[in-house]
Amino acid sequence: MYNIPELAFKRLFPNRKLPNIVLEYGRLHEFNANVSLSFVKLKIQMSRKWKDVSEDIQIGCIQELLLKIYKVKRINSTIEIDLYNNFIRSLSDHLPQTKTHPVLEESFNRINSKFFNKELETPNLKVGKGVNLLGTYCYQSNTITISSMLLEYLELLDYVMFHEMLHKKHKYYSTKTGRSMHHSTKFRKDEKSYPDAKLLEKKIQSLINNKRRDNRKSKGFFNKLFG
Repeated sequence: MYNIPELAFKRLFPNRKLPNIVLEYGRLHEFNANVSLSFVKLKIQMSRKWKDVSEDIQIGCIQELLLKIYKVKRINSTIEIDLYNNFIRSLSDHLPQTKTHPVLEESFNRINSKFFNKELETPNLKVGKGVNLLGTYCYQSNTITISSMLLEYLELLDYVMFHEMLHKKHKYYSTKTGRSMHHSTKFRKDEKSYPDAKLLEKKIQSLINNKRRDNRKSKGFFNKLFG
């Protein structure tokens, strides 16, 4: 009798040898899950919230992780993957807001009023770090994260906020090959509607280049002091 992760593997890869699979429910945030592969075992970690979700949806989640860890690019979608994607897409409509930030909330409200007719419910709003990733939208936790680098540049902050809000509006869809597409034709069309988008992209790239240059100078300075 197969357990949940073994069922997920056999239904996805019926002709492959079943590896040693371990499933752990832990302290991951909201409905997050991850996978790791070693010579000894395949380890699946899921948040405890998954315990209350139906077995078929859990199987779909695990199958999505398996596709990523085995780097499978083209495969027919499964019923379980479709159920999982429908479940994730619906989460943002039900998860409560528990995190916010005053600057991000003001930005969200500005963009929501100007471009979305105030139709989007306020998600969790979180400040992130780093230069390479300025903004993300997490479907599992209904969270928009914006880099702290943009807090002083409201024009650029609003533009990145707009992009992430489009993800919340359009969600994503799955292709026949099982791939998740986050930038649909409608998404791209709405994205181009933002005023002076190309100019703002150039300003963002200039800001990134300046921050990277400052970081290199700072790193070189401390290397001289403590190297």
